[in-house]
Amino acid sequence: MTHRRAFLKQAGGALGATALAPLIATDRAMASTTRGLAAEVSAGTLDAASLGEEYLLGPDVSYLNHASIGTIPRAVHEAHKAYLSVCETNPWLYMWGGAWEAPRENVRALAAETLGCAATEVAITHNTTEGFSLLAQGLPLGPGDEVLFSSLNHDGASVGFTHHAATRGYSVRTFPFPLEQASRLSAADIVGLHVDAIRPETRALVFPHVDNIVGIRHPLAELSAAAHDRGVEFVAVDGAQTVGMIGLELAESGVDFYAASPHKWVQCPKGLGLFYLRAEHIETLRPMWVTWGQRRWAGTVRRFEDYGTRNFPALLALGDALEFQAAIGQRAKDARYRHMFETLRAGAERSDAFSWASPPGFDRRASLVAISIDGLPAGEFSSRMQTHGFIFRPFEMPELNSVRISPNMMTSEEELMRFFEIGSRILKEG
Repeated sequence: MTHRRAFLKQAGGALGATALAPLIATDRAMASTTRGLAAEVSAGTLDAASLGEEYLLGPDVSYLNHASIGTIPRAVHEAHKAYLSVCETNPWLYMWGGAWEAPRENVRALAAETLGCAATEVAITHNTTEGFSLLAQGLPLGPGDEVLFSSLNHDGASVGFTHHAATRGYSVRTFPFPLEQASRLSAADIVGLHVDAIRPETRALVFPHVDNIVGIRHPLAELSAAAHDRGVEFVAVDGAQTVGMIGLELAESGVDFYAASPHKWVQCPKGLGLFYLRAEHIETLRPMWVTWGQRRWAGTVRRFEDYGTRNFPALLALGDALEFQAAIGQRAKDARYRHMFETLRAGAERSDAFSWASPPGFDRRASLVAISIDGLPAGEFSSRMQTHGFIFRPFEMPELNSVRISPNMMTSEEELMRFFEIGSRILKEG
């Protein structure tokens, strides 16, 4: 928070104390909350119960669906409301008068720290799908070029390419991913599956960092290097299930593009995205949204944010969400996510009604697991569990009849145990 306050103070000299005073007041309120969290982390006293008090979830809800959409911390929610109130005191000033230009760049810098890249390589979008729609329309692809991805790809990272292929002239090919073997695949196996599918005409490869069905963590650097070695020019990664959960160093990863939805694991206001593009591609990629700013932002990532009017209060609250996560710290998050992973795996393995369908080791996955169920279709099981307050995602597929459990930091071990207890009872009843 020290960096953030210093940034706002410096910006205040250029923009005027009157315009930035409400933002600084909101920032100081957030500083109190994040200092408290940082102290608990340092003392080793941060637990799910105390962290749960920082959120707005209903007392009768066991929310195990952060892989679909996250829940916002109370402090970030209050900051968002404060920014909305500030905006309405003088809408022209805060939307068009430049008062929030410098704070927006601070949010970009915070996002770059989380992504592990330069701020000049981060565009602030609306979600992961926008990033891939931008690629599908804006990459220099044409007749004779191929875009390749596996059947494990999320639609948000795939449909844009399928939609624009006919008009752009390139082709799209999907190769089958052996989902039924997910619990046995090694990192080398995953790289091999993708590399074996590459053809001479494959110019772009798309894959998820962590998929949204079983939670396989694809080896980012190894897969990117192998694809480039085989002649692939553009490697684009779906990071919807990683940013805010897994530590990232995109500048060292070798990927060309990385799109994410921080409303999941960063827990920011809904409708915000992040899009990393390696600096050398800023001029290569054509923008999707265009209005008055293209000449002004030429040669920078801002040419991909040429929206005109946008939701600045939510965008600034993204910065508070990033700092909230930073106050907890990646080491504490890694330890907590690993513990929940092991708790879920142990619960599935000792049950007759459930079986494990994700990779066995935490290093090859994340806080997103697939648990196969017997006795009921996954959708019906999910509906019946909702009556007990459990929210998660079911998947009914030829390869799997499973539920996806995606807990976050505030999820308690008791909630995970209750999932197995109540779920086993429902499955036995049939």
